[in-house]
Amino acid sequence: MAFRKASALCVAALAALVLGAACSHLPGMGSKASTSPSAGAGPTGSPLARASGALDAQVPMPPGFPSDMPVYGNARLTAGASFTSTGQVAWGMEWESLDAAAKVQAFYVKQFGQGDWTLNPSNTTAGSFAATIARKSNSHDTGTLAINTDGGLTKILLSLTSQS
Repeated sequence: MAFRKASALCVAALAALVLGAACSHLPGMGSKASTSPSAGAGPTGSPLARASGALDAQVPMPPGFPSDMPVYGNARLTAGASFTSTGQVAWGMEWESLDAAAKVQAFYVKQFGQGDWTLNPSNTTAGSFAATIARKSNSHDTGTLAINTDGGLTKILLSLTSQS
C-alpha cells in the first residue's frame, strides 16, 4: 500500500513537471528562449546559464518556493512552475546535474535529516531514488523527491504542495 501511494505521488510529481516544463515555454513563464531584453536574467538580476553540454538551459526559481527547502548546489534548475488553487500552492521542479545519483541522494538524505523537513524513502535502486517529503512544523507541506540517472545525467524531480 505504501509503495502504491509513493508511486502515485511520483506519477503526480512527474505530471506536474511535464506541465511545468510545457508552461516554461510560454511567454513570461521562464521560457528557455526569449527575445526580451531581460532574457537570461534571473529574479535577482543574475544571469541564467544557457544550455551547455548535457545540461539544459537554466530557468528562474518559481515565486514563493520555500527558501529552507534543501536544493543540491551542483545542479541546474531546468524546469519549474508554481500553481495556486483552492488555498494551496504547488511547485513542480526539475534540476539536472552531472554528478552521480548516489552523491545527490547522499546530499538529500543528510540535508533532510536536519532542519524542518523529513525524507521518507520509498524506492531505492541503482541509479534511482524516490521518497516522500514533509515539513515537520506543518503537516500540510508535503511532496515527493525523485532522483534518476539517464546516461551521465542525473535528474532531480521535486513536487511540493503547501497551504497558501
